[in-house]
Amino acid sequence: MDMAGTVRKRTVFFFEIVEARRGQPRMEPQPWRSFLGQVAASEPHERIVRSADDQLVGIVDTATATDHLQLAKITGEVPHQLDHSNGTIEALQLAAGTDVVHVTTLCFLPYANIIGALHGGFSAPRVSAITKWLNGIGLPCGEVVLKPVIHARAREKLNRIEAVSEFTVQLEGAPADTISALGARGDLADSLRSFGQRHPDTSITLSLKVPRRGGRLSKLRRNRAATQLRSDVLQFIPDLDEWMDESGVVRSVSGQVAIRDPHRQSLEYEPLDFLAHRITAQCDVPVAFTDGRSVDLRYAVNAIFSAARTHERALQEACQ
Repeated sequence: MDMAGTVRKRTVFFFEIVEARRGQPRMEPQPWRSFLGQVAASEPHERIVRSADDQLVGIVDTATATDHLQLAKITGEVPHQLDHSNGTIEALQLAAGTDVVHVTTLCFLPYANIIGALHGGFSAPRVSAITKWLNGIGLPCGEVVLKPVIHARAREKLNRIEAVSEFTVQLEGAPADTISALGARGDLADSLRSFGQRHPDTSITLSLKVPRRGGRLSKLRRNRAATQLRSDVLQFIPDLDEWMDESGVVRSVSGQVAIRDPHRQSLEYEPLDFLAHRITAQCDVPVAFTDGRSVDLRYAVNAIFSAARTHERALQEACQ
């Protein structure tokens, strides 16, 4: 049976909650269950944080025993509906006191201040919105930031990159306003964002390659080019993390890198998948459990904790 039309691909992301101070130090395990209990007991208006033109609302379902939070974004938009009987399109009629929301489900793991996140759809709250809501509500530990959880060995490898000879980024087509909203601190991100703005809804591939030996460039110029490309790539990684978390437009990022090895005198290049260093999990969400704006709470919670169990050892090692 063809499953393409009956499931939607979603990604479970994992983040570590750390202090929003210089160096982003880790914290002692926080009493998240107590915090969630306070959220559940508070009045609806006390759980609202404004973000630009949107409102973020935190919701805890007391009928669900696991440590979870649903973060809903109210945009004020009114979707339209199609009447199949006469072929007309009109604004969806909402009951008084209700809003259309985009929802991200968060689960708090019982170790290392890690949360798992499953976005309901393209416009669901991403990492910056989650951070803004947590800090807006106020935590006993003070202001925090969310850092993507990276495999321990991968973090060590990224820190030992000496040179980059090839680098390729592939982006999914996305509306121009989605690309425009992304941060771009480095030249690579700025170039990709510029292409995305000029060519909305177009898949983009950017590939940079230092010529191999035997070509027109001298060894000195090749080494200089590989060092410069390394600098640009490392500058792009923070932007890449944000782009993955905020938009879902990144399809793949790969390259050929030389890793510093004290046991070798010369540099040897090896392939590196820059997305594989993050601990994430793919899941198939049946269409019956999602409307494109949110994923059924129980299904989302089960998917997140299932992914956490699968990657438990890697998650704990990454935060030691």
